[in-house]
Amino acid sequence: MKLLIADDQTSLHTFLDKTMDWTALGITEIKHAYDGRETLQQLGEFLPDIVILDIQMPFMSGIETLQQLDHSIKKPKTIIVSAHDEFAYAQEALRLDVYQYLLKPVDVVMLKKTIHELSSAIQAEQQSILAHEFGKLVHSRSGYANSLAAVERACCLLKLQQCAVLHIEGEGLNEHMLGEWLLQAEPTLIPVVYRKSRDKYSCLLGITASMPESRFLELCRETLSRIQAHESELALSIGVSRMMDGCHADKLPELLEQSEEAGMLSFYTCEPVNAYQEEAFNKAWGMQHFQTYEQAYREMVVREFAPEAARELTAEMFDCFCNSRIPPEDVYSLVLHFLYVIAQSIPSMGRSSTKLNNITMDDLRSYRNIRELELFFMSLIDHIASIMKGPNLTEDMVMRVKQYVDLNYGEDLSLQMVADRFGVDRFQLSRLFKQEMNVNYWNYVIQIRMEKAAELLLRTEEKNSVIASVTGFVDESHFSRTFKKYYDVSPKQYRQLHRGEKH
Repeated sequence: MKLLIADDQTSLHTFLDKTMDWTALGITEIKHAYDGRETLQQLGEFLPDIVILDIQMPFMSGIETLQQLDHSIKKPKTIIVSAHDEFAYAQEALRLDVYQYLLKPVDVVMLKKTIHELSSAIQAEQQSILAHEFGKLVHSRSGYANSLAAVERACCLLKLQQCAVLHIEGEGLNEHMLGEWLLQAEPTLIPVVYRKSRDKYSCLLGITASMPESRFLELCRETLSRIQAHESELALSIGVSRMMDGCHADKLPELLEQSEEAGMLSFYTCEPVNAYQEEAFNKAWGMQHFQTYEQAYREMVVREFAPEAARELTAEMFDCFCNSRIPPEDVYSLVLHFLYVIAQSIPSMGRSSTKLNNITMDDLRSYRNIRELELFFMSLIDHIASIMKGPNLTEDMVMRVKQYVDLNYGEDLSLQMVADRFGVDRFQLSRLFKQEMNVNYWNYVIQIRMEKAAELLLRTEEKNSVIASVTGFVDESHFSRTFKKYYDVSPKQYRQLHRGEKH
């Protein structure tokens, strides 16, 4: 940060330079002015972040200097030092948004405290500016001169030695939560999180103490592990751009693209954290491959649908996707097309055909990696086969799982445990449950537990800790957070509000 000391007494300048450890207070540049005209000139040219300003100076008082400051120039944080203990001066200083009014002789302890407070305020202000300008860059992918200059200045004041951009995907998150988790992983990080859509975030991660890229990637993995340890059912992935020394604003659009491309790698690697790689994806799938599988699916359905042969064909196709490494969005488009081909080839199968026709790109995008997408495709093959043979076995199994959850809401209902109990792959169970019930499995578990908890709150006098245990929560705090998120009120408030309605 830059500091301007403006006072006509050279003794004050000498005193402050001898007694104040400016570096420890975050001051990197200092300039001195000895009269009002020189002060006004320095304010316009030097653009200090903080100014220590005397009221009585030759040519122009400190108050007049602030009054004449060009409105196009951002006013610095101002500390008035004065030998005059007069209310009129203090009142005018307050009107001009002066932060502190100190009397001479200057109290060094109070001055240090004031500069420390201003330093913290400036950093918070610059972080807010950085967040605003970064959000504009995320949307425009280019920056105007003023925006780039604001980013450069903020990064300088925040003392960023390195930076990178993260692309984060996951439902149930928010900007504050992500920032807090990143800070817990490494206090020297300065995270600026911007929400791009319902479940996608860009994070400019500033680093104030230089670190190798391997350590940075490890921090991302540690952060993700902490989040998932706290929110076990949360599906989360992080794409990491290359690291950049300093923070050059004009390079941020490139880092944004790198982070998004790195995020797409999780589709194939099935790893939650992926670093950017050059030429990680091919541009397109060959027309020959497209025509081969389109024809194969059409003939398979029209002649006689053989589930095992369909599964083999599907496994082969997904292997081809993996080997070709085409962009995930292209995979989703191809899968949607082939499902449409199958649906159109089964004119007599009203029920299953309707399900296939109703699948959208957004439905497919909910399967975040190629293994999940393949399992979903396989489940549709099984569904078609079960419909052709008679009873809907898929629906029967899902209903049995639902009944089990309804009766055993206080037990371990993790997806893996229930899948093992019913002898089915957990990914397949998750997809089939959503397919039949039109709700995610874990959301349904939470719904049942919350409904039972609400019932117990109204029917009994049991404490939250008891209700938490009965409804399957490991501790009261987790129960209370989940309850408030579900009902928008705390358990205590829910009990008071709804019991009040009855009287």
